Parts: sequence; structure tokens; C-alpha cells
Amino acid sequence: MDILDEIRSNLTANVNLTEEVKDKIFELTILFHQNFPDVSLERIKEKVKDVKLGRIGVFERKGPIIYDTVKNEICFSNKKLQEDYDANHLMMKGVLALISSTDTYYGFNKDDKLKALNVGYTEMLANFLVGNEGVCDYEEELLATNLISQIIGEDTLFNAYFNNDADAIFRKMIEAEVSY
Repeated sequence: MDILDEIRSNLTANVNLTEEVKDKIFELTILFHQNFPDVSLERIKEKVKDVKLGRIGVFERKGPIIYDTVKNEICFSNKKLQEDYDANHLMMKGVLALISSTDTYYGFNKDDKLKALNVGYTEMLANFLVGNEGVCDYEEELLATNLISQIIGEDTLFNAYFNNDADAIFRKMIEAEVSY
């Protein structure tokens, strides 16, 4: 059985999601895999077994979507979703978080030291994969991420994100500073 079949099987067995949500996660996973076939899908394969959807409270200032790695829960802000957000784009960010997650964080956001960069890079990847027909709350993070990627290299960000390696980014930043 190939990895996509295993993901589909695990999604089918998940009692926490509607069929529509399962189909969307699978569709976006396929899209990701078509664009980045060398990135492992082992983490999402395990996470989709029991991933849940949740809500971000009205008074929480976390944006329109967050992925809680500890609870394995993709949370949406009902208030924000009533605004002009692209649901496909938001779900893609959830799928990216599932693909790049550890038990405590996703991407290279270990210890929240690179939180803004992680947010910007997730936004950038989602834009590349599905575009964004709605509101973007992270334009400044996108700009900063783009500038940093020019300094340390796009490959460094990509590999650090999917290997959960914040130290690689710090090393490249130090090297870039020394070389100027």
C-alpha cells in the first residue's frame, strides 16, 4: 500500500471529521505530494487518524487558523471565517502543519523563537500551492520571510521547515552576517 492509500485509509477511519473535511484534507495532501514528492508524508499519515477540528475563541488573538500539535486539532475562528477568508487556503495551512509537525510544534517554530518566520513561510507555501483569494493577515511576515529566504536561501527554509530544524536557519543567518 502506498503512502497516499494509507493516508486515505486513516482519514476514512477518523470519526472526528465529516466526509467533506476528510476529502478536502486528502485532496490538499495529494496536491502537496505532487509538488513536493520528496517530502515525507509519514507524519500526516499518523496525525490524520485522530485529528479534530476545533474553534478559536472570540477573545483569542490567534488569527483565522491554528494547529494545536499537542491536541492534534486544527482550530478555526468562526468570527474570522465570516470575513473574506479563503477556506481552501486556510485548510492548506492546516495540512502543511500536519505534514511538518512534531509532538509539540510544526515547521521550525521550536520554542517560538522563529514564530513570525514560521507563520510567514507557512503562508508562503500555502500561497504557492493553492493561492489565496481572501484576506491575508500576514503580509508583513510574508515580506520578512521573502527577504530572509533571499539571504539564507530558499532551500534552507524549505529543509528546515520539513525537518523541524530551526538551528539550520540560525547557522545560515550567522554565516550570512559574517560574509558581509
